[in-house]
Amino acid sequence: MHIDGSTKIVGVFGAPIAHTASPALHNAAFDALKMNWRYLAFHVDPPNLRSALDGARDMSFVGVNLTVPHKILALELVDSIDAEARRLGAVNTVVIEKRKLRGFNTDGYGFIEAVKEDFNCSVKGKRVLVLGAGGAGRGIAVKCAWEGASRISVANRTAAKIEPIAREIRLTKVEFRALPLDVDALAREMRNVDLIVNATSVGLKDGDSLGLGAGLFPARVHVYDTVYGPAPTELLRVAEGAGAKVANGLSMLLHQGAKAFEIWTKRKAPLAVMRRALRAAIRGEKT
Repeated sequence: MHIDGSTKIVGVFGAPIAHTASPALHNAAFDALKMNWRYLAFHVDPPNLRSALDGARDMSFVGVNLTVPHKILALELVDSIDAEARRLGAVNTVVIEKRKLRGFNTDGYGFIEAVKEDFNCSVKGKRVLVLGAGGAGRGIAVKCAWEGASRISVANRTAAKIEPIAREIRLTKVEFRALPLDVDALAREMRNVDLIVNATSVGLKDGDSLGLGAGLFPARVHVYDTVYGPAPTELLRVAEGAGAKVANGLSMLLHQGAKAFEIWTKRKAPLAVMRRALRAAIRGEKT
């Protein structure tokens, strides 16, 4: 990889899991289009996000991606926010132009495209249960409401974090339910949903568990875990064993990344190239 004074730089700030996947995704696209751009990964802790964004501005980055746990915090740190990102309540993509930081959200779009790709369906008319009310969970829940889901349920350990999601979804007239993130509450809700989405960080580490046994999953349900990796999370292993159709966050990463690429570059993303590079980075498949 060669970087010189004319190279345009994009970064990703956040969790180390993104350090392999996101650069592979974007650098493959830059190479395919013969663009002198590079995508670099930086592990940034939340107290340092403001200084990291200021540094990106000072070093003339074109933009950055933000992963867990920065997406909600970034709302207060950018100079302006795209209308959809403001309504979704989280920022995962930042464009830097004329030293101004503008925030976008491509997670909602990425999730909807992932459901189409992995499950060959839309969320329209579906009863959706989202686990987690952080940046990804909020974006997914609100986007599903906009796309015509019939009911949205959000489970979170801290009830107060659900309220901003509830306010936005209630504007759409979609039925909304708030739940504690505990097995008893989830067991009752899971009997009557079509799509379950894990938008928590549970599954990022080996041994992580939500405590949901196979008997809780109806065979017809679809289960999507936003966590991605070479091995399935416990949630997906248990759900698949119960007969559910499952998918992990690789497709969401692909589609939200492609959307971010287009926001930064104003060019059409080479989706097939990016998909091959992502699978190679995460699963070790040959490109």
